[in-house]
Amino acid sequence: MRFLKKNLLSVFIILLAAMIAYPCFAAKAATMKFGVVSIQEVIDKSEAGKSARKVLEAKQSELQPKLMEEKKALEQEAKDIEKKSSAWSAEKKQDTEREYQKKMRAYKLKVDDAQYTMKKLQKKVLDPIFKQLQGVINEVGKEEGISMIFEKSRSNGLLYADKSLDVTADVLTKLDSETTK
Repeated sequence: MRFLKKNLLSVFIILLAAMIAYPCFAAKAATMKFGVVSIQEVIDKSEAGKSARKVLEAKQSELQPKLMEEKKALEQEAKDIEKKSSAWSAEKKQDTEREYQKKMRAYKLKVDDAQYTMKKLQKKVLDPIFKQLQGVINEVGKEEGISMIFEKSRSNGLLYADKSLDVTADVLTKLDSETTK
């Protein structure tokens, strides 16, 4: 019973504080200006983003053919094993399958290494852009008197924003101008 009274008193105090503070917050909210920016669009269209994409695509083009070639060879080997295994002794069949499994594990390790390499390169190439982009967004917000700028994507919880709030073009222009300096 004491616990219930304590919780009710806490809830009452919080509600009372909210009712007292609401007029202050409502007045401030009426003067706030909001904006939205599409980070993905800025990365896709900016010179820095295009340059980063070229670096990533070049590395992927370097890694992918080797892996695809090995994958095709393993697929062919699996077909050959399936065709020929009925004529093999149990021991030969077991040894061949064990060797194939070793090759598959080695291939999976190579794929994992390639993915790790790509992820590491992506971080190395994109982190400086994101850092610079954050500064540009801050500048655009200050220059245009915007109180808050939200990322314009459904995955971040923004379901609707009027087009007049979109500052993506301003951010893109400013980022490109800073990048070319």
